[in-house]
Amino acid sequence: MTRGRHATGSARSFYRDLAMMVVGILLVGAAVFLLLYLFAGDPDPVAGGSTTSSSADSTSTSGDEATTTTQPATTTTIATPSTSTPVPVRPPDAVRVVVLNSIGLAGAAGRVTQQLADAGYQTQQADDFEPEQDPSRIWYREGFAPEANALLAFLPGAVVEPLPDTDLEQGSDIVLVLGAGFQE
Repeated sequence: MTRGRHATGSARSFYRDLAMMVVGILLVGAAVFLLLYLFAGDPDPVAGGSTTSSSADSTSTSGDEATTTTQPATTTTIATPSTSTPVPVRPPDAVRVVVLNSIGLAGAAGRVTQQLADAGYQTQQADDFEPEQDPSRIWYREGFAPEANALLAFLPGAVVEPLPDTDLEQGSDIVLVLGAGFQE
């Protein structure tokens, strides 16, 4: 029996060559996927990617037949990076604040009210509040979220949230409620 000129003498070399070929294919495939991943379009449209959509249908009739033809209409939108513009915070003398005491600590709301007045805020008469809050709260009227967050310096650990009930407003822009975690 004659062998072809590419035939080898053992089956072992065949399997070795087969294994090398499989490893080579895997390496080439991995390299292709890596290159596609690295050079593919930017998946984040905010950072400068683009989105494309296409659709357009037209229907024409001739005689007894109706023909629908779809022609691609391509729209490309390029998103530009957005920059956040800081929201201006009103000066303290333009913000009306009331402090309510929900923990029954005598004079605590009055002392915090005095601290706010010393910092330049328009303060109103301190009062009591029920039920007891845990943790303290800083409630703000619509449009006063930045100012409410600034008041965290006076009431650390408080939860800042929109005013839950307009009856609590009492003519104020922001309501501070001293809660169970309040410490002087």
